[in-house]
Amino acid sequence: MKRVILALSVCLVQELRAIPNSVFGPVATAESPLNGKDLTTELLAPALWAGKSALPGEWMHENRIASAEVSHLLARPKLFGREVVFLRATRRNDRVESLEATFADAGSFFGYFDEKLPEHLDRRARREELNRRLAERQNEFSTQYAETLDALLTEIPRATGSRKPKSSKIGHTRTLRAETRDFSAGDLTIRLLADGQRLIRVILSPTASARDVWLDEDMAKLQPRERVRRLRESVRALPDGTVSIDGLQPLPQGYRPYCGLNSLAIAARHFGLHLDEDWLAASGGFQNTGTADGSRILTLYPAVASEAGFAMERTSRFDETAVRRALSNGFPVVVWRRFCHERDQLHTRFLRTYQRDPQATLPDPKSPAERASWPGEQAPLHASVLTGYHDQRREILFLESWSGRDIPRRMTTEEMAATAYLTFVFHP
Repeated sequence: MKRVILALSVCLVQELRAIPNSVFGPVATAESPLNGKDLTTELLAPALWAGKSALPGEWMHENRIASAEVSHLLARPKLFGREVVFLRATRRNDRVESLEATFADAGSFFGYFDEKLPEHLDRRARREELNRRLAERQNEFSTQYAETLDALLTEIPRATGSRKPKSSKIGHTRTLRAETRDFSAGDLTIRLLADGQRLIRVILSPTASARDVWLDEDMAKLQPRERVRRLRESVRALPDGTVSIDGLQPLPQGYRPYCGLNSLAIAARHFGLHLDEDWLAASGGFQNTGTADGSRILTLYPAVASEAGFAMERTSRFDETAVRRALSNGFPVVVWRRFCHERDQLHTRFLRTYQRDPQATLPDPKSPAERASWPGEQAPLHASVLTGYHDQRREILFLESWSGRDIPRRMTTEEMAATAYLTFVFHP
């Protein structure tokens, strides 16, 4: 299993190097008048939360979680005197329901640890040099983390007049439970989430709607069978025979070893959970090394299922019947599969071809030459989200976390079965 984590830690490094500013994309490049501006007064204003004033700046839509719309600000402002790395908003019925400000995030700080070293160094010297550079980065992040946390513990009470925070928790599973320090500001609750050495986040929301579970309020009030029915209603059967889950939207992973996390987050949001890859990384014990090595990523999958009120089966065999049954009921399936750049290019080209010509077909999976081109045992692993299938064409539809595209690609069922390493099937 250690090989699984190591392989996932390097998935798609070559592909991601070509993506500029890939950690935060438009946020990093936005030339906004709000960059560096302290928005504490604006974001704590009662008029904002009463729906009488709008959020400042330009916001980019991410996706929907149940009936809530999630978006993020195309700027890097300040809040409580500290620079915000990422500011996310959740709206429902045209009202701001919560604001989520990330101040420190090890995933974006470390990215992939893929340092270029002098070629003359032997293996031992390379390892020592890598450890030295990593220690420097760790010290830098630890200093930044400590300074940010100390500043927020000082500035939040100063801005709100709330002197003594109350301890609280979000989530019902031990794996995904977040412990917070809650401050009061009038009718608002300001929740400070600091996991130890990975993530610092502040969540603002009206006290009356501050959640203690990750499940969206619209989903939480439904009986389990009703939640299952809603998932089933997200499935579309197209006239051409394609069966697919509607509404799944990728969460681009950026230059981070997060394919397994982002794929899981895509499924989690579809189930109605207000989870993202950064809290999953913290919950899964990701280390500040720029890899997934040493993490407890496999514990996250059943925890997500449990938080949503569902179950999950993990298997090393690609069970086509179980996968098809899950997809036809609106449950996306996550697959860890062997990956190679050439096959990725082929599937990308076929996506474009199929959009122009729905009669186009993938190469014959029974051809020896075609099978020889599939990635083998030594190929790195990558996580993908399966979203649909076409029985007659023998195709599986899948989304990628690293591409940011919301149009599923297609792969023959035979190739998926031959290259899948682990399959995570969610079900009621």
